[in-house]
Amino acid sequence: MKSYKIYGLLLLLVSLFGCSKSEPEHDSLKGYLSVNLGLYIDVNNVNGQLKAVEDIEAFNISVYNSTGTQILNFENASEMPDEIELEVGQYYITAHSENDLPAEFDNPYYFGQSDLFSISANSLQTVVVNCELANTIVTISYSDNIKNSCTDYFTTVSSIAGFLNITKEETRKAYFRTLPLTLRAELIWQKANGTLETKILTGTISNPLPNKHYEINVDANFNEGMALIQINLDESTLTTETVDLSENTNTLNINDLNYGDLLIAEIMYNPSALSDTEGEWFEIYNYTNSTINIRNLVITENTTNIHIVSNDILVQPSSYYVLARSENAFAGDKYVYGSINLVNTGAVLSLKTFGVNGTDGNEIFTINYGGEGFPAGTGASLCLDPGSLNPVNAVSGNNWCISGSLFNTGDLGTPAARNDYCQN
Repeated sequence: MKSYKIYGLLLLLVSLFGCSKSEPEHDSLKGYLSVNLGLYIDVNNVNGQLKAVEDIEAFNISVYNSTGTQILNFENASEMPDEIELEVGQYYITAHSENDLPAEFDNPYYFGQSDLFSISANSLQTVVVNCELANTIVTISYSDNIKNSCTDYFTTVSSIAGFLNITKEETRKAYFRTLPLTLRAELIWQKANGTLETKILTGTISNPLPNKHYEINVDANFNEGMALIQINLDESTLTTETVDLSENTNTLNINDLNYGDLLIAEIMYNPSALSDTEGEWFEIYNYTNSTINIRNLVITENTTNIHIVSNDILVQPSSYYVLARSENAFAGDKYVYGSINLVNTGAVLSLKTFGVNGTDGNEIFTINYGGEGFPAGTGASLCLDPGSLNPVNAVSGNNWCISGSLFNTGDLGTPAARNDYCQN
């Protein structure tokens, strides 16, 4: 039986071995992979209460080639043979615990991915996979104003993948996939005349980070009408984000929008896992503080290829949404436009208001993804750096790069989620 030590940062020490004196002569066009596992855990422990995974043998281990195709998978690390034969080439390895849920209490999920490495004939290499907490932690606390004034209260925390209702008695930590989060606190209080009234507070965490704990402090003054949600990161080196909320949030329609209220933040124009007609998509980002209904949004490509969104679709503030060429392009929530062809050599992609009849609207955002500074991607989307999510920086190719994260089709991209940071 393998022995393990617990220190806190989960490391998978992966060694690649060529032939040894005791082995038969190996194929000169192949290398050999030997995996030795050690458990070292040092996650972001909040008040000593963070649950740790100790059974590393239950971790899923996968080997991918450089194009993102899975070569080998072991549902449990304990099932791996002592030696794995691989063709000469480039690979990377992922490892994760088997509890990747969209939203759940007391459910830390660990994930790690190695850098790209090469298998050479008769070579010896060492690859390290650092596995850390990969989801975001949220806890809710309420002010004395709420506790003393309300008969009941709870907060719903949700993403496009799932949600949790956190009641006033709930003390467990909530774990979410690292997707933009929407907060909705419902406060039920009794007026002086004995009638019950409900106050709704809303807010967002637009770019939640993995391995971080967000402490949500909800406060309201029922006499003066003040209401706020304060979001604190538990690390003193990071600033506190405070969101002031009004009780009535308006929904903007397409004709209400000005230039830059919606941005194009990611473009998959040349997929590899699917054909262009199946796998093309692009992503929009709500740059406003209001919910936007994108019904009647006009999409144009090179001014001649036009589509008008026909459904009521609400895009939350500081959130992403995917517009796709087919249902197969992305497994999550999306709108299928069908008719827009994202030319591989580049095109001018525009979003416009509807105007009077769909042909006379105003420009909301336009980008030429074949222009100067834009990278070229095959099997990977072009993504706007999260630090450049504004109308001025978003049009510059220097702020775009190739996505490096796998999504459900096997291509690289972050549809409906925070983009990868660019290393330009």
